[in-house]
Amino acid sequence: MRDSIQIRPAQPGDAEVAAVLLASAYTHTPVTYPLREEHENGWIKRLQDFFRQDGNRFSYQNIQIAEQGTEVIGLILSFGGRDEARLNAAAGSWLKREAKDDEWYVDALAVLKNWGRKGIGTRLLHTAEQQARQHHYPKIALNVAQGNKQALDLYTQLHYVITQQTFLYQRPHVRMVKTLENGEQRNDGNVSEDGKAAWT
Repeated sequence: MRDSIQIRPAQPGDAEVAAVLLASAYTHTPVTYPLREEHENGWIKRLQDFFRQDGNRFSYQNIQIAEQGTEVIGLILSFGGRDEARLNAAAGSWLKREAKDDEWYVDALAVLKNWGRKGIGTRLLHTAEQQARQHHYPKIALNVAQGNKQALDLYTQLHYVITQQTFLYQRPHVRMVKTLENGEQRNDGNVSEDGKAAWT
């Protein structure tokens, strides 16, 4: 089954499920799709709109999708730190600067609840690390909500190191960084084969 899961660049047509996954990542709440109507909200609609547009932080252009058959089951949103100010400005002044210029930044990682613990989060992270190398970034970074043990465990297994504690949008987070210099780190597929889904 693991081999039937494909990772591909997002397309504007993925907006509905992608917005639900992004909201899941930002609220640290596992979700299934489709959402029941009472859970639909203005934030998800805004994320759909941003996702369909070019050149902003939440754009499909910054997202890799995991799918099984034709079903979207997870995503990762990442971008180069040097681009963050421009991407934020296109989405609104409420966004904070989270990445450094020499880092590829993972802004959101989410897998649908019924697809958790199958290695999908790990595969999506490896895809982001490949993108970082392709764009010549020596490091990849992310912020994790404090207390999100599942995500912290996954990132620690994949050699991300806590560098500081911080507050983002009134919530305590830990910043984690992985150095990618000198080619491949041990991404031999033996890490976290239980594949914990993660929400940053």
